[in-house]
Amino acid sequence: MKGTFRLSGPASLEADACIVGSGAGGASVADVLTAAGLDVVMLEEGPNVPAEAADGTGGEAIPRLWRGAGLTAALGVPPIAYAEGAAVGGSTEINSAIFQRVADDMLDGWAREFELAEFGAAALRPYYDRAAAAVNASLTPGPLEPPSRILAEAGERLGWKVSALERGQRFCAGTNMCSFRCPTGGKQSMSETLLPAATSRGMRLLAGARVERLLRRGRSIVAAVGRATGPDGRTHAFRVRAKRFFVAAGAVHTPALLQRSLVSRRAGATFKLHPTIKCVALFDEARDFHKFRLPLTAITEFMPDQRIGGSVMTPALLAMGLAEDWTRRGHLMERWRQCGSFYGMIRPKGQGRVLALPGLAEPLVFFRLAPDDWRALAEIGARLGEAMFAAGAREVWPSVTGAGPWRSVGEARALADGDLPQARTNLMTIHIFGSCRPGARPDASAVDGFGRVWGTDNLVVADASLIPDAPGCNPQGTVMALAFRAAEAALAMSDREGRARALGEAA
Repeated sequence: MKGTFRLSGPASLEADACIVGSGAGGASVADVLTAAGLDVVMLEEGPNVPAEAADGTGGEAIPRLWRGAGLTAALGVPPIAYAEGAAVGGSTEINSAIFQRVADDMLDGWAREFELAEFGAAALRPYYDRAAAAVNASLTPGPLEPPSRILAEAGERLGWKVSALERGQRFCAGTNMCSFRCPTGGKQSMSETLLPAATSRGMRLLAGARVERLLRRGRSIVAAVGRATGPDGRTHAFRVRAKRFFVAAGAVHTPALLQRSLVSRRAGATFKLHPTIKCVALFDEARDFHKFRLPLTAITEFMPDQRIGGSVMTPALLAMGLAEDWTRRGHLMERWRQCGSFYGMIRPKGQGRVLALPGLAEPLVFFRLAPDDWRALAEIGARLGEAMFAAGAREVWPSVTGAGPWRSVGEARALADGDLPQARTNLMTIHIFGSCRPGARPDASAVDGFGRVWGTDNLVVADASLIPDAPGCNPQGTVMALAFRAAEAALAMSDREGRARALGEAA
C-alpha cells in the first residue's frame, strides 16, 4: 500500500495527528483527518499483508494476521476464546465484513442511560450511512448458497424470522477466505478502502510499530513512544510528536495502552463481549460448505438478545473446533465434507476487565458470566440444535466437552431445561467492545460522550472500546460510525479553541 513504511533505524516523527491502530476505528479517523488536510502518522503493531500474499490454508495467515495466532482468551469459568486482528487493517482483515446497525431503541436507550449528548439513533444515522458507503455495505447478489440456505430453511420450517446479511463487499468472488485476508480485494476491509484513501492524501502508515506508552505533560499528550520491527527483523525505537492523539488499538489494547501511560483509571473496567456457543452439524450427504461463502443469513427471531448464525467453514477451522474434544469428535474429520459449523450468541449481563501488568507484553483479559447468561446460553444452544435438525442434520455436536451427539430435537431441547456444565462448555467470541465506556462523569466512565479521555485535552479513543454495551449484532458498522463522530468532534473542538485563542490575542 502506498504510504506504508517500516523503520530501518531509530526515528523521531512529527505530525498534526497520531493514530494508534489501523482497524475500523483508526481508519475511519484517518479518513476524517486527512480529508481535512491534516498531516497524520498512523502506527500499526501488525504487518502489512497485501492481497496477493493471502494464504488460503490458514497455516500462514492465522499466525500473521491474528493476534497471538488466534490463541487469545478472556480468563474466567470457562475461558472465552476471542479473535482479534493484528495487521494493517486490524480485525477487518479477518472478519466476515458483515455490516449491521444497532437498533434505534437501543441507541436511544444508551444515550439516556449513560447521559450521552448527540448519541441517539437520529444523531448516529448519518455516521452509519457514511460507514456503509465507505465499505459498500450490500446484500450478496444471486441465489442463496448452501450454507445460507441451511439457516433460511430452518427459520422457514420453525416459523422464525430470518434476515439476509449485508457485507462490506465489491465484486466478491466467493473464495471463502475472509478469515485469512481476502485475496481478491472483494471484501472491503480497511486495507482496501479507507487506508488507501488516507495514504493517498499523504498519511504515513508505519507498520510493525508497537506503541509502548503515551508521554504526558500536564493535560496534554506530547508523544507516542515504542519500538518498531524493521525489514531485517531488528527492532528500533521511535517517537511520534503530534498535536492530537487518537487511540484505536481495539477493545483490549486501547485500555492497556491507557493504563501503561497512566492516563485513565477507568479504562478497561467495563469490558464486554458476545458469549457464543457453537455446534458442528453432521448431514447425511456431502454439503461441501468450504466451497461457498459463509452463511449470509441469520436467524434473527430472538434479537437483540440472541442470534443464530454460521461460521466460515474450512477443514482447518473445523479441525480447530473438533480439537476441543478430539477423543470423542476426531472421527468427524473423516466426514468433514458433510459437516457445517454454526453458532448461537447472546447479549450478556456479565462484564469483564482488561488489566495491563508491568513486564507482560499482553494484557490480562477477564470476563465473568452472570447467572442469567448461563440460562440464555442454554436456551440459545437448544434453539441452535433445533434449527440444525429443522435443516436436516443427522447429528449435532454442541461445543460442550463430553456432550453429544444429539440425534433428535428432544435431546437438543433438553439443554434449555438443564444446566450447562460451566467448566466443560467451550465458548468463543469474535465481538469484543465496551472497555472504555463513554459517559457524562469521570468517576463512572473512561471517556466523555465523544471519546475524549477524561483529564486530557488532546487524547481521543476511537474504536470498539467506545460501544457502551453489547449491541447484539456485528460491531464493525458501529465502530466506524463512532470513530467518524469522535474524529469530527475533535476537529470541531480544535477549531473552537483556535478561534478562542485568536480572539484572546486580538483583545
